[in-house]
Amino acid sequence: MKNVIIRINDIADIDTSKISVYDLNNRYIDSHGTMYGLKYNKSLRKIEVIKIVRTHEKNAASFQQKIIQKKRDQDETTAADGFASSGDGGPMAGERETYNAEAFIEKTIELMHTHRERLKGIMMNIRNSNIIPKDNKTESNQLEDIFRNIDIDGIQAFENLSNYQKELASYPRSLTYYQAKMDERGRTIIDTLAGSNRKVMRFIYLAEMLDNIRHLYKNIDQMTKQLRSFLEEKNPDEAKWASAHEKQSFKDGLVSINTTITEIEALQDDLVLLEEYTYNLDHYA
Repeated sequence: MKNVIIRINDIADIDTSKISVYDLNNRYIDSHGTMYGLKYNKSLRKIEVIKIVRTHEKNAASFQQKIIQKKRDQDETTAADGFASSGDGGPMAGERETYNAEAFIEKTIELMHTHRERLKGIMMNIRNSNIIPKDNKTESNQLEDIFRNIDIDGIQAFENLSNYQKELASYPRSLTYYQAKMDERGRTIIDTLAGSNRKVMRFIYLAEMLDNIRHLYKNIDQMTKQLRSFLEEKNPDEAKWASAHEKQSFKDGLVSINTTITEIEALQDDLVLLEEYTYNLDHYA
């Protein structure tokens, strides 16, 4: 993804409230030649401005002089055009950050393993809490139904997707097998890249992982929110039969559920970037 270079007077000109995930590749240069970028803070769920350190220090002084000279000699429109064109081989070409789709997928696989173990821990904590006694057949059965879905469509699905990723990366099936699974948009890209099997298989890998990760986490999101809604109706402090340890297990389970939901929401934002990358033919040149 190419960076968009935007001229600003000061860092205060960057209004993060008006920035979406589609703007994360933007770069900003102030009147002193300092460059800034954008980063999504997953824990705070907001976009932050970060200062970018130049890769080529030996060019920093001369590049800053060019910026100052442009400010003196050109009006704002001309200067903005100059900066926008600098991404095509000028001094800023070496500073372009590259989005690594494969690395993102690998990190997501690692996150899946974390979530798989966390879901196991959540179920263990809730079961051990005794906040929903087994002799309460109605609520106990409702809880077990939710846990069964989490086990089949979550924990087992994590393992299945991890194995599918290994298949796609190491021993893929025939091209026609994957092509038949694609929608019209995907088949169009495959037809366009048909001259290179390597490019086609790379697109298939990215597209298949995007779709499967998104589908899996949509299910996980729904199930964890369903579990949270069910549990939030219970007040552990009113469960006089439960010990202090059991009450704490229940609260710990809720904390883990909320943490997982927050991480899934951040991941869904990241998947927008992966989709944008995957379906851009420029990335298969």
